[in-house]
Amino acid sequence: MWHETNAQIEGIIKHDTRFPEDSNELVYSGPHICVGNPIFKTPRKISVEKGDYDVVDLSFINEQYFQRTKYTPSLEKLEYDNKVPTTNWQEKYHLNYRLIARKMLNLKQERTLNSAIVPPNTAHIHGVIGFNFKNINELVYSAGLWSSIPYDFFIKAIGKANLQFDNAGALPLPYSKFDNLIKLRALLLNCLTINYKLLWRECFNSEYINNTWAKTDFRLRDDRFSNLVPQWTWDSPLRYDYERRQALVEIDVLTSMALGMTLDQLKTIYRIQFPVLQSYEADTWYDRNGRIVFTNNRSLTGVGYSRQEWEPIRDAKNGTFTRTITDDTMPGGPVERTIEYIAPFDRCDREQDYETAWRFFEKRFKDK
Repeated sequence: MWHETNAQIEGIIKHDTRFPEDSNELVYSGPHICVGNPIFKTPRKISVEKGDYDVVDLSFINEQYFQRTKYTPSLEKLEYDNKVPTTNWQEKYHLNYRLIARKMLNLKQERTLNSAIVPPNTAHIHGVIGFNFKNINELVYSAGLWSSIPYDFFIKAIGKANLQFDNAGALPLPYSKFDNLIKLRALLLNCLTINYKLLWRECFNSEYINNTWAKTDFRLRDDRFSNLVPQWTWDSPLRYDYERRQALVEIDVLTSMALGMTLDQLKTIYRIQFPVLQSYEADTWYDRNGRIVFTNNRSLTGVGYSRQEWEPIRDAKNGTFTRTITDDTMPGGPVERTIEYIAPFDRCDREQDYETAWRFFEKRFKDK
């Protein structure tokens, strides 16, 4: 949308790292988002290097939250809006919910295709590429598909350095009996603040309340589905690490089924094409509440205990462990807060979870 350098020279945006007052002031950069997560990181108060971002705790934000932005508009709103490109159907590009993705494709990272839905009136720099949809349900469905391992693999296989409209446009949009389940999980992952209330209301389907998790685990409560209502609330989306991971696992399986793939093909793609993700899965540990208590994931620096702190407690059979941090990801910060982790701690096996979810959905849709 805005070229990071040229738009500053032209006086459209300016470098101004701060929390935006409203959506009009938010200009997304690549690290802001991750797979199915529009509130992944926020720039630090002093943000100079590309790594000067902190992970946002989704269970800690309020319903009005926006991350810090590194750029804000330099023009008055009317003049600024006039500079915004228009869509093919003659609407200002920024006025709708959109699917945005990191433009640079790093084939050696945990994931290559990093995309999320962003609210109306927000902007982004050219390190991010955006996609507008005339049909809002197609937007949500695409967001779910793009969060999956099969679609990530497709982008990896192209081997391009950047996501462009030509290679993104080659991604299929298969319609099947799994559509609603994929859309629901995309909504649960992306609709993290009240800025998504219109999207939630317009895409809400009364059948959503009949869903259940594909895996039995006390950290995965089926009332996450049965308690859903057409009106967005702070409790509507998924906020804890364990349940968000499970939603992505289920999207992987449902997308594979929608594409006509087999379970073995999904597992083969995961084994061969996602070695970094495998290494992170093998050493990411969750507590009884579904929080990550330790991870070797380099993109989650600051989440959970350090290795030195972790080793003495990893085999604890019970008990509550506390960690006090200085959190500067919220307006009015920094603040000290204490995070509780409840033992025992465990890891997940993605391939085993694929098998469990595949059996579950295969049985559910057997006669449909």
